[in-house]
Amino acid sequence: MVIPLKCHHFSFPALATIARAGLIVAGLLVSEMVLAQECPLKGPLILKDTQDGFAGQTGKVWTVAPDCRFTVAHQVGPKVSEPFKQGHLTTEQQTHLKELLARAAAAEMPEQLGSGPQVNARRIILSYDGKVSTLTLPPGGGNLNSLHTAEGEPAGWLLELRDSFDRMTGD
Repeated sequence: MVIPLKCHHFSFPALATIARAGLIVAGLLVSEMVLAQECPLKGPLILKDTQDGFAGQTGKVWTVAPDCRFTVAHQVGPKVSEPFKQGHLTTEQQTHLKELLARAAAAEMPEQLGSGPQVNARRIILSYDGKVSTLTLPPGGGNLNSLHTAEGEPAGWLLELRDSFDRMTGD
C-alpha cells in the first residue's frame, strides 16, 4: 500500500508544478535583464514627426525606453494619445539603433536644423540624453531626397533615424 505524502496541503506533483513555474518566471526575468543590458540607450529616446497647422502640431511620437521597449502614439495639438502600438526592439534593431546613435554623436547634432521658423512647418524633433535637435522643413516636408543623400549631415541622419523608426515599429 502506497500512502501519498502531503505537505501543508500540497502534493508533490503540485510542488513540482510550482517549482517549474518559478523557474520559468526566473528565466523570463533573467532574459529581460539581458535584453535590457544589450540596449544601447542611456535614457529614453523620443522622436516626433509633426506638421504645424490649425490644430497645432499633429503627427507621430515614437518613444524608446532604456530597456528598448517602444511605443508609438499620435500627437494632436499639445496632447499625445495613448500608444496605438508597443513592443520591444529586436537584437538586430538594437544593433542598428546603436550604429545610428554613434553616427549622431559623430555628427554633433545641433539644436536647430533646416530652414528655421515657417508657417505650417513640418518638424522632426529628437530628444535624447539631455539634448533636443529640431529639423524644420517646409510645409509637407519639401524635397527630402537631397537631405537623405547628405552623407554625414545631421539633417540626413535625423531623417534616416525617422525612417528607421518607421520600419522598426512597423508603421
